[in-house]
Amino acid sequence: MIDLDSELDKKAYHLKTLSDISQEIFFLKEPKDILPKLLLMVMGSYGSIGGFVFLLDEAQAAVEVSNQRGADTNIQAELARLVKNNGLEFMIGIDQPIQLITDGVKREDNIFLDFLISNEFVIFSPIKFKNKFIGGLALGEKLLGEPYSFDDLELLNTLVNQGAISVENARLQQEHINQERLHRELEIATDIQLSFLPSNQTLVQGLDMAAFFQPAREVGGDFYDFFELPENKLGIVIADVCGKGLPAALHMALTRALIRACSTHEPEHMKKAVLCTNSLIQQCANTDLFVTLLFSIYDPVTSKLRYVRAGHNYPILYSKSKNNFELLGGEGVALGIFSNITLEEKEIYLKRGDILVLYTDGITEAINSDKEMFGVEGIERLLLKYQDWPANMIAEKIKSEVVEFEGIGKQSDDLTLIILKKST
Repeated sequence: MIDLDSELDKKAYHLKTLSDISQEIFFLKEPKDILPKLLLMVMGSYGSIGGFVFLLDEAQAAVEVSNQRGADTNIQAELARLVKNNGLEFMIGIDQPIQLITDGVKREDNIFLDFLISNEFVIFSPIKFKNKFIGGLALGEKLLGEPYSFDDLELLNTLVNQGAISVENARLQQEHINQERLHRELEIATDIQLSFLPSNQTLVQGLDMAAFFQPAREVGGDFYDFFELPENKLGIVIADVCGKGLPAALHMALTRALIRACSTHEPEHMKKAVLCTNSLIQQCANTDLFVTLLFSIYDPVTSKLRYVRAGHNYPILYSKSKNNFELLGGEGVALGIFSNITLEEKEIYLKRGDILVLYTDGITEAINSDKEMFGVEGIERLLLKYQDWPANMIAEKIKSEVVEFEGIGKQSDDLTLIILKKST
């Protein structure tokens, strides 16, 4: 005959245990803190002599023994070896808590169960979430030598399920926190990168100037720069770091600082300034990234523009008097690859109405839905049509045309462009 009072007492005890443990682990924010707390309370509830709990990483490729009580200190190393050598095959088919020794007979289903038995554990429960193993919990014998009952196993199953839910919730919360932190860091990085760009108030006699930079992601590897040099000359740089995102942005910041420093040190020797930049990039940046760069110096007194092209896209020159286009050449390779590079300094004279366009390949290699590239021809077409517009309006027109060409939201590379229009 069933003792109803005893059964009700047992159910009440189980409910209280579940409530206590749920409250203890509900507010824990770190997944690695939840399972040790669960083990401690389970062992206390059952009076277990020993126990350990482990948590798999999200790839189920590594294991961390979060807590072990009364167990061999080598358990973590042994368990890690089992996971590394066998994956999770040893846990297949174990869907709920099991007794490892029943009526004195040991279970010898697999090497994992043998491992548990050899370490004097008598109960094992997988910790699963949506049929995915995320860890496991093992218990030793009870202090008073009593066997674990069916109700004990049933309660343990409920408790580990609650633990699994708490672990996954904590992981999701941590992931959300990490994403929020990353988002904020990217916002800060974006602000910092935009602060590197020169003011639009840069004024040079007889030269109408405009530029834009639009990264493909929050931050990018392109940049442009204007800076004053002796004798009222203007330094102009446009560059493109291979790659995207934060690594490219950091490399961009380094390159910008170096070309500024080197050009200030060698204001009259452009090749030396770029060679110095190349050397310092190789010394300072231990990466596989490289950067294409075009460095030019404009003299407003003579209207002469000298430039060095280090593997960058050929500048486009529109001659008003000749009504034609020319791609400006010049020997040179990207920076950061080779120690000894050859560079060629070239020069041109700008006449009234001439337009010089410096750009990165995000402009010319923009691709539309028909797999066609915007190309140099796209820039030339717009220059010819809008040559009488101010430089800032020409730049905005080119940007909007490229964005429309690729399709809204489909920008695949950073877009950077400089317009220099000789106004007098």
